[in-house]
Amino acid sequence: MWRHLVSRVRGLRVYSVAVRGTRRGLSNCLGRAVRRHLSAADERFGLRLSAGLVVSSVAAVAFVLLLLLVRAGWPPLRNLDAGTAAALNQFGTDHPELVKSAEVLSDVFDPNVFRVALTLIAVVYLIHGERHHATWLVVTVFGGAVLGLALKEIIGRARRCCRIRSQRRRGMSFPSGHALGASTGCCLLLLIALRFFSRGGRVAAVIAAVVIVGTVALARVVLGVHFVSDVLAGITLGVGWVAVTTWAYVAWRRETGQPAERPADVGTPEQPVARR
Repeated sequence: MWRHLVSRVRGLRVYSVAVRGTRRGLSNCLGRAVRRHLSAADERFGLRLSAGLVVSSVAAVAFVLLLLLVRAGWPPLRNLDAGTAAALNQFGTDHPELVKSAEVLSDVFDPNVFRVALTLIAVVYLIHGERHHATWLVVTVFGGAVLGLALKEIIGRARRCCRIRSQRRRGMSFPSGHALGASTGCCLLLLIALRFFSRGGRVAAVIAAVVIVGTVALARVVLGVHFVSDVLAGITLGVGWVAVTTWAYVAWRRETGQPAERPADVGTPEQPVARR
């Protein structure tokens, strides 16, 4: 009997060691799989974050370069502005329907239209308890507007003489407020809405946003209220500003465990964050 008990005890010990070894092996395999998944996700996130930094840097450099060239009166840029203005002015005189279309486009895609729409979206976010989402939108929209107005006053470039009474504005022209508002608004709406589209739908949405921004910029030049350099500066400033604020918001999402790997993740609902 003693031999039987000893053999059973030895068998239980062997079984226990085998179980512990199996658990340790499974734990190690699972740990390696998790680490591989996290490292791949971190790598993708790092690449996308780097792309955002590159976009904001390129936009900032382009804006500063345009600013310096405008202030210095660089002849090629000055000739481009003057030549384009004269050509479009003559074209508008010969085709008044084009001027009317440009006027309608300027009204439909006025910066205040984007501000109202995005403010309403921010209110919806607040109602759902997504205050960081709402803060990101409000800061980007109205911070960009304030930044544009401040730069207009600092740079002090006079507007062109507009032939359309309803489009005449006081103040300065560099950068274009309409181009800034359209680029900021379209970028934000894209980031919010990308998650609702398929892959093909996202491509179409990006193309539509580019067309809207480009059309608004062209309309402002056709109406005679801005030079080409004004609208280019507005676009680069808008894209750069959205890239900076979105980079900060994505960093918060990443830090709190929110989805933040893809551009479409920026618009996904925020998850509750545990208080520390």
